[in-house]
Amino acid sequence: MLTEGIKWGVGLHYEDMDYTKMWMVSLISYSAGFATILAAAWSKTSFGITLLRISSGWVKWFIWFIIISVNVILGVSAIIMWTRCWPVKKLWFPETEGYCWTPVTMERYQTFTSSRWPRRAVRWTKTTKSWGC
Repeated sequence: MLTEGIKWGVGLHYEDMDYTKMWMVSLISYSAGFATILAAAWSKTSFGITLLRISSGWVKWFIWFIIISVNVILGVSAIIMWTRCWPVKKLWFPETEGYCWTPVTMERYQTFTSSRWPRRAVRWTKTTKSWGC
């Protein structure tokens, strides 16, 4: 995506961009963000599955809880990227008639999504596993 994005002007200073190509830069940026969120969810799921193989008892159930929670929260985050404006076209054509959620709403959810709670939960699980729980 980045290679294709560079052809359209991704990475240029805002003043140096061709404004007739801004819609494609926005579309590529949203697509890359979506792919990044999915990659984060899948990498955390992969690590969780690895922990499941070496866990037992209540720790195994807790790991399942973390895997499901992370996928739901990051999945909603990925969906919100595309549904926060209606019609969706308004994301890359801002002059289109329609409405979007306020930036504050988006910032709050993204802050929650990127918080440290998933990492702390996984780290805690690994620690309790090493104690033999």
